[in-house]
Amino acid sequence: MRTLILSSLSVLLVSSSFYSSPSKREALKGKIYFSNQPFSTGNMGGKKNFTSTDYIYGRIELDSQTIQQAFRVFDPQGNYPYSYFLYRVYVFHNGEEMGFNSSRNICLLREKDKTNKWFNFDVLPEPAKASTVISGSERFEYYSIGTVPLYGLINPDNFKENGEYKIVVKFYTESYDVWGKMEPVEKWPVLEEEFTFMFNAKDVPQLKKNEEAADDVIEKNAFRKQ
Repeated sequence: MRTLILSSLSVLLVSSSFYSSPSKREALKGKIYFSNQPFSTGNMGGKKNFTSTDYIYGRIELDSQTIQQAFRVFDPQGNYPYSYFLYRVYVFHNGEEMGFNSSRNICLLREKDKTNKWFNFDVLPEPAKASTVISGSERFEYYSIGTVPLYGLINPDNFKENGEYKIVVKFYTESYDVWGKMEPVEKWPVLEEEFTFMFNAKDVPQLKKNEEAADDVIEKNAFRKQ
């Protein structure tokens, strides 16, 4: 994944680790499922263990609220023509945090996504099936669009050796009070889940090819009618 443009609205978090903020005690009522096949209308095929040869997909399912209600998603307005929430990924190995995506990784929410109680998304998609639109800018300018965070995290700093890693996937939004003031990170709506990822360095060349190809698919199809 290319380096995404950082937004001027980026927030400096006080925690030294993005994994600790926002707090899990404010977690939404719902669950994230993972599979090596794209989800459709349910969570059948969900699993928690993958290898670096797998394609991986995710699905948010909320207990009662819609995506817009639960994550307090803003409607498009003014210079910000798209709705979105934030999609972060964290890599752990032997209990140590190895890395996380450092750009905002803003995930496009189409109108039909906001009114659902579920949201299907890519984690490590087959390039031809890539559909999740990620940007470093709330305006989703064409030059800031790319594929999902985990592809970009596969590098020698985060995956120093072969073996089992824990991947944490987190969706959240920066929430505001009735006066328009940003609330403390502990109050941001958040939903997260993890899976195990058996990494083998021999798969890196293919993963990098997949990343580049998925980027191309997203750039071409990001705003075509869904």
